[in-house]
Amino acid sequence: MKQLFLALFLIYSLLAHSQQLPMYSQYLVNDFSINPAVAGSKPYFPLRLSVRSQWASLGSIAPQTNTLSYHMPVAFNQLGVGAIITQDKTGPYSQLMFNVSFAYHFQLNDNNDTRFSLGLSGLMNQYALNFDELEFNNSEPEFESGMYSKMVPDASVGAYLYSKHYFISLSSHQLFESTFKESITSIFGDNDDVRHYYANMGYAFSIHSDFHIEPSVLIKATESGPTQIDINTRFIFDNSYWAGLSLRTSKDLVVLAGVELGSFLLSYSFDYGINSISNASSGSHELSIGFNINDVRNRRHTYYW
Repeated sequence: MKQLFLALFLIYSLLAHSQQLPMYSQYLVNDFSINPAVAGSKPYFPLRLSVRSQWASLGSIAPQTNTLSYHMPVAFNQLGVGAIITQDKTGPYSQLMFNVSFAYHFQLNDNNDTRFSLGLSGLMNQYALNFDELEFNNSEPEFESGMYSKMVPDASVGAYLYSKHYFISLSSHQLFESTFKESITSIFGDNDDVRHYYANMGYAFSIHSDFHIEPSVLIKATESGPTQIDINTRFIFDNSYWAGLSLRTSKDLVVLAGVELGSFLLSYSFDYGINSISNASSGSHELSIGFNINDVRNRRHTYYW
């Protein structure tokens, strides 16, 4: 029980003081998951289902994240709409998030090959904590029992500049900084959401007609934790097959690979920690399955692919 309590303590410390939102490696193939302004910016309607198992060797207390997303353009391609459903569970702690996003796209030049969008999303987040799954060697009377659950509204905003070869993405999440649960002892602070900031940018270099290299950078920051930087590179063959590497300042190395066959997409990533806890965590796995639903309309502007 001591090991279980220590693992939970470390996880809750991370949740309280660092990244509270689910970790993703597959944002390279689903940037809508981190920016509502992406909604409606693709030449197809992306439907994505991703499953992530983090720190797999921790067993039942390992974080598990399932995400289903979809977005599409409407109103002569100027307005984008989308939705995301996310289930995130870490031992006795879980979240169920439902997100609806809207984005407005501006044409920046006569050729319409560069566009800029602003996005807003509304979120309803159901937090749950099962106190009965917490076990202590010496129980304390001030700790509760049973299930605690609370619905909390929130919002995100984003901006997205994109063309055929490059993109720049900025977003902020958990704007309301709501309180999930007030402290039950003077030792710990309240369980508050903290604002998250994302900056993501990339460029697709055309080496040959059927070979591209896409370097990109993602910067993630909160108001109460360290900044994390992902440095990514994807190698794309025949616009259908790709492989890549990502290095995080949190000392994680990510290996990624994917394939697009017609409208079907399959992508896999493996995160391996090159730090002191790597022997205990056994890495993280993330799998994405998707469909790029054809848009039969004649759309004239250029999209970042």
